[in-house]
Amino acid sequence: MKILGRYIVFSILSVGLAVTLFASVMMMGVDLFRNLDTYVTYNVSSQNVIKLTLLYFPESVLFTIGPSFLFSVTYFLSMLHANNEIIAVLNSTINYRKVLIPIIACGVAVSLFWFGFNETAGLPCSSQKEKLKEAVTTGESGPEDNFRIALSDMTQNYMVYASRYVNSTQTLYNVTFIRSFSDNVIERTDARRAVWDNDVQMWKFFDARIYESSPDGSLLNARTVDSYYEENLGLEPEMFRNLSNDISKMPLGIAKNYVNRMRYLNPEQYAEMASSYYERVFGGLTVLVLVIIACAMNYRFKKNILFFSLVFSVAVAVVYYVVRMMTMMMSRQGIIAPYLGTLTPFIVILILSGLAAYFTRN
Repeated sequence: MKILGRYIVFSILSVGLAVTLFASVMMMGVDLFRNLDTYVTYNVSSQNVIKLTLLYFPESVLFTIGPSFLFSVTYFLSMLHANNEIIAVLNSTINYRKVLIPIIACGVAVSLFWFGFNETAGLPCSSQKEKLKEAVTTGESGPEDNFRIALSDMTQNYMVYASRYVNSTQTLYNVTFIRSFSDNVIERTDARRAVWDNDVQMWKFFDARIYESSPDGSLLNARTVDSYYEENLGLEPEMFRNLSNDISKMPLGIAKNYVNRMRYLNPEQYAEMASSYYERVFGGLTVLVLVIIACAMNYRFKKNILFFSLVFSVAVAVVYYVVRMMTMMMSRQGIIAPYLGTLTPFIVILILSGLAAYFTRN
């Protein structure tokens, strides 16, 4: 059984990795031709073009590894039946389920690899590519800069507005900070800019004018301050970044805190960002889902085993991606819980694959 297990693992990994590498190179070529017009328009140097193309490699691996292992498992099992090797295995008193165990183990291992590779190489390279492309084309605001920002935290009773946030200097411009107190006193601060101080982990306001109302609203006190630290504004610079970048470029720990904060700071966008967070965490399950789909197929066709097996595998994979698209859309709109957007398709396909395996083998 150990020899058979090593044979199965080696066969699946060798084909899966080879197809992943080949498909990734093709995806890099597609990305190059898709952006070629932009590179020519902005006269991007050949060195930067090569660097931008190479930075796309981790993302292309993440995109192609799932379908590649779907093909690898389907190819292995179809050849196992086509060459009658399955007869020798079954006659050796080895249950067919034991043949599937190393395959599922490979699926779990590759799913874990997907997650680790995405966190250590995929996201950093994608972020670096965006910054480099922005620098060599427009040279203007970076992709993480933001405009017309409005955040509120009702648990701390404050709101903050800013006309612009520049991520490279961690600076807010034209800042308005409003706090309310239990005795109906409202304090408002208007500052020309606010800079994040990493040493003290606080925002330092410059050229600020502070207004404070009396409890009955009849008096308004005003004073001008050249600079001071606002201890009550406990939001890190990551909270002010461009939300169009979602949370995919943040470290996972910061992304989790960001999503939790946004539940109160910006409830309207919480569902969308939480869905993206869970999609990032559970994204590697796609590989395992596709491997399970391939294992559940019926390989007892008389002719064209590989062709029919691939057709059925692709058909079920399409169902998975359609269900995932629908559930992700529902989770982003707040109709279902954010984590269900990613986990529901996995559960559905797991049930369908189990039913397919039961009815086709009995």
